[in-house]
Amino acid sequence: MKRLLEARGKRLRSLVVFGSSAYDPSRARDLDVLVLVDRLESAREKAELEVEVARLLRGRTRKPADVLVLDEEALEENMKPGGVASGLLAGYLALYDELGLEDLVARAAERIASEGFILQKGGRRIDFGALARARRLTSLKPSQRLEAGNGG
Repeated sequence: MKRLLEARGKRLRSLVVFGSSAYDPSRARDLDVLVLVDRLESAREKAELEVEVARLLRGRTRKPADVLVLDEEALEENMKPGGVASGLLAGYLALYDELGLEDLVARAAERIASEGFILQKGGRRIDFGALARARRLTSLKPSQRLEAGNGG
């Protein structure tokens, strides 16, 4: 992956598996991958990279791959409710990370927890606000959980 990106003049910043591929791999029909690079010059370049990475992964995993390539600037935009942040809240596995993705996801979770966000998908209703609040509680120390649970 790094060689493919370097050949295109890109620096890999993070490589992340998310969605059902991360939280329930046995049931995942495809592989959801987020590739973060230092910069993208155009939408065409982004699309070309997504196709190249998907081909590479399909050859190695024998599963179709849904690949999202973003640069650092676009990542910030996508960390809003309904963007990539929502998918990362459900679960992700960082295979490579130079950006400090955990901190970015934690900040996005705080926004989603306070604003709330519900997604209707395939007849299911997913409350990302509740996921974000649960994530916040599980990341706290036991003494902090008691305070948060009491509204303090």
